[in-house]
Amino acid sequence: MSQLSAAGQKRSPSHPIVKYLINGVTKPSFKAFIYAYLYLVLPKILGRVISAFKKHQYGKILPRVKKTLVNALHPRKFPIFAASLVAGINILEPIIYGLLKRNKILFKTPTSRIFLSTLVSTLASALVTFPLYQNHIVARERYNSLDLTLLVATRAMDTAFSSTLSKITPPGIAKYGDGMLFVVSCTLIMFCWFFYPERLPPSYGKWITSAANMDPDFIEVLRLVRNKKLIYGEHGPYEDYLRPYFEKYGRDPKGGNTFSNQPIACEAVHAFKCKSCEIHALWRFWRGFKFAMTVYTPLNLLMLLFKSKVKISRRLVRAIKSSIRSSCFLGAYIGFYWYAVCLARTRLFPKLFPNIPRTRFDDTICPTAGAVMCGFSSFIETPQRRKELALFVAPRGLGTLIPSEPSKENLRIESIIFSISLAILVAYSKNKTSSVRGIFGKGLEQVFHIKSYT
Repeated sequence: MSQLSAAGQKRSPSHPIVKYLINGVTKPSFKAFIYAYLYLVLPKILGRVISAFKKHQYGKILPRVKKTLVNALHPRKFPIFAASLVAGINILEPIIYGLLKRNKILFKTPTSRIFLSTLVSTLASALVTFPLYQNHIVARERYNSLDLTLLVATRAMDTAFSSTLSKITPPGIAKYGDGMLFVVSCTLIMFCWFFYPERLPPSYGKWITSAANMDPDFIEVLRLVRNKKLIYGEHGPYEDYLRPYFEKYGRDPKGGNTFSNQPIACEAVHAFKCKSCEIHALWRFWRGFKFAMTVYTPLNLLMLLFKSKVKISRRLVRAIKSSIRSSCFLGAYIGFYWYAVCLARTRLFPKLFPNIPRTRFDDTICPTAGAVMCGFSSFIETPQRRKELALFVAPRGLGTLIPSEPSKENLRIESIIFSISLAILVAYSKNKTSSVRGIFGKGLEQVFHIKSYT
C-alpha cells in the first residue's frame, strides 16, 4: 500500500500539466482551427455553389465543395496557422508567467504578470508561425497576408488608443471618434481610387468603381490632369480625350475639348442626366438607396429569426428601420461624394478662391473634397454601427499609406508588425476583454481566455 501511495504521489504532479495541455492548449487551438476553417471555406463554398447554379452545372457542386474542404487543410493555410499560433501562445504563457512570478519587486500583481506574459508569448509564437503562413500565401494572393496584418494592426492601435484616450477625453468629444476615423479612412481610400488605384486591391477598386458609377473616361481625364499630361487652356495630345464621350451621349464633340472649355461642364460630369448639381446629387442618393435596400432588407429580415423573445411586430419594425437607416447611409455616401466634387469644381470653391489655377481644382481639390465629404455619411448610422464601419474601413485606409510590393524587406516588416500588433491585442484581451472592441474582441475572448495557470 505504501508503494502504491508513493507511486500516486509521484504521478500526481503531472495531472495539472496534463489538464492544462488539454484545456489550456488543445481545446483553444482546436477552437481557433474551427473558426479559421469556417471563415476560410464558407464564403468559397457559397460562391462556388451560386456560380454552379447560375451556370446550371449542378454535377460540379459536390466535387468543388469537397476540393474546397480538403484544400483548407493544407498545413500552411490559415486554419493550421491559427491553431499553431494559439498552441504556441498557450504553451509559452505559463512558463513566462512562472518566471515573472519569481520577481515580486517589478511584477507585484497577477494582472501585470498576466499582461506581460501574454504579450511576450504571443509575440514569440507569432514571429515563428506567421512567416510560414505568409511565405505560402503571398505567392498566391498578396493581399491575403497583407489584409490580415492591416486588420490586426488597426485593431491593436484602436485598442491601445481607445483604452488610453477614454480616460482623458471628454465624453462629448469621444463619441465622434469612430465617425472621424471613418472620415479619415474614406478620404485616403477614395483619393487613392482616383489617382493611385495600384494602392488598392483590384477587387476593392472594382467595387468602388461600380458603386460610384463614374464613367472611366472622366476618371482618366482627372488622372491626366493630375499627371500634368493635360492642362486646361493649352493644346496637347489629350485635349480632345473626351470627344468620344460627348459623341456617345449625342452631344456636340466640341464640348469635350479642354483647350476651349475650362473646365468641362458639370452636366458632362453628370453623364448628361441633368444640369443641376443638386438634382444630380439627389439622383445619386436615390440610386444608392435603392441598391442598398435590396441588400440590407433581406439580411435584416433574416436576423428576425434569431430574436425570438421579442414580438414579431417589434422585430419587423426594427428591421425596416435598420434597413432604411443603412440604405440612407450608403445613398448619402455616394450623394455627398458627387455633390462635393461639383462644389469644388464649379459651384463654390472657384468663387471663394478665384486666384487658384483652374487645373488645381480638378487635379487635387475636387477629388479630395469628395473623398472627405462622403465619410460624414457615417453619422447617419447608430453609434454601434458607426464603430463597425470605422473598424471595417480603417485597415484599407492604412493600407494606402504603405508599399504593397512583396519584397523580402517588406514581408519581414509586415511579419514584425503583425506579431507586435497581435501581442498587444491578446494581452489587452486577457487583461480586460471589453478593451478590444467589436466582434474581433469577442473572438479573442473565446479563444484566448485561459487563466488556469495563475
